[in-house]
Amino acid sequence: MQRIALAIGLFLLPVATSAQQREGGAFSRFAGNWSGEGTVKTSAGNERIRCKAHYDVTSDGASLEQSLLCASDSYKLEVRSKVAATGTRFAGKWNEVTRDAIGNISGTITGAGIRGKIDGIGFTADLAISTQANRQSVTIEPTGATDISQVAITLTRI
Repeated sequence: MQRIALAIGLFLLPVATSAQQREGGAFSRFAGNWSGEGTVKTSAGNERIRCKAHYDVTSDGASLEQSLLCASDSYKLEVRSKVAATGTRFAGKWNEVTRDAIGNISGTITGAGIRGKIDGIGFTADLAISTQANRQSVTIEPTGATDISQVAITLTRI
């Protein structure tokens, strides 16, 4: 389940800053394809992870549908999510396809990025994302009983 939290956190990578919201909606600037890599820190050490994402955004930029595929040497995740923004708040649902797991995501969009919470059966995780131009830095910190202590990833538009 900890790895599901990682993938669910990655779904939120396209959330925009407040300035970007004024340009056409919370998700407008993130439509299309993204790719990146990072590190998963576990009790057994660090592991490299690579991700590819595709984001379909509504014409007003207020809603997003996402397909995400992440893989490392030891696992693979496939997440499909739907999220909507209202003002500076966002909320949505996710489904991790390979494990048939579901849950909720919610949080706040700030001038620097977002802060959010990922919830599912048996886990929660805190999420922080900072955005600059076509790059996004993501930190996911699962809480509770998990062998993953942190995930740090950078995505770039391709």
